[in-house]
Amino acid sequence: MQRLLAVLLVLIGLIGLVLGRLGETTWAPEPETTATATLEDPGPAVVIDPGVLYVGGEEGKVVIEGASDVSVITASNSDIDAYLEGVHHTRVTGASDWSTLSTEDVEPDGAAEISDPTGSDLWRSVDTSASPYTLDIGEFWAAENGENEQVYRSLLIVTDGTAAGADKISITWPVDDENEWVPYAYAGGAAIAVIGLVLLVVSIGRRGDVGEDELLEEPQEARSSEARTSLATGGAAAGAAAGGLSDDRDRSDTDGADTDADGADAPRAEGPLDAPGAREVGEQSVWSFGDRADDAGTGADGTASDAGSQVADPSGDDADQERR
Repeated sequence: MQRLLAVLLVLIGLIGLVLGRLGETTWAPEPETTATATLEDPGPAVVIDPGVLYVGGEEGKVVIEGASDVSVITASNSDIDAYLEGVHHTRVTGASDWSTLSTEDVEPDGAAEISDPTGSDLWRSVDTSASPYTLDIGEFWAAENGENEQVYRSLLIVTDGTAAGADKISITWPVDDENEWVPYAYAGGAAIAVIGLVLLVVSIGRRGDVGEDELLEEPQEARSSEARTSLATGGAAAGAAAGGLSDDRDRSDTDGADTDADGADAPRAEGPLDAPGAREVGEQSVWSFGDRADDAGTGADGTASDAGSQVADPSGDDADQERR
């Protein structure tokens, strides 16, 4: 039972460790989140308001896709508003959730084209690159907060002034998030597994001790069993010998009785006279002799002689013989 419990604890601990690992990998939250805006009819210009880049932190990237080369222009919000007055354009105002950028359609009935969008003297910086254009948010933030501080600059995105300013804009922020239960799964799983291993080692050690005790007790039990068997065998042999002697005595008695009945000679006892069997045989012979004397004293006329006096007084017989 203890070994089964130990194995069960080890399995539970391993499951906890596996769950912790899955919480860090397969079940872990995404390491980053991306908010996207797909623009159907944005107009010749798209503006990203100040601060939108930092909704998810001061790290990340902006990816801008357009029909041709993409130009990213920095300027104050007021200068960009003045330049785009009366022009149809779209503003990116924030993020409605962590996957969608919120947009605003400005002056949809305005002009659909702008001339030389990168040549105005209102711009702080102009950077043109092939689509897709990628902007590093960390670098942009460092430029705004460096020696030449330019905090909360707006971004004006254009192509050639006639096509859409951008077809798609995506902003990606890193996510510093994790499953809160992962550390508990690791700690609990490790602790339970260690307890199970300790119990398993202890149970194996106890089983080994029991096995040694059984090995030590087995020869003792074998010797005890042999002793009991020897005693039983000896007792049985003694009983058999006693039974045999009794049978011999019974047979001797029976044979003596038959001899007395038939008038035959009594068997002669063999062995020392002081033996129990010899004494019994001797007694039987004496009584048998008396019986034969009685039989011999019976005359032809059927009268019986005094056998008792003949046996008891042998001197009387001698006197009668002398008279005769």
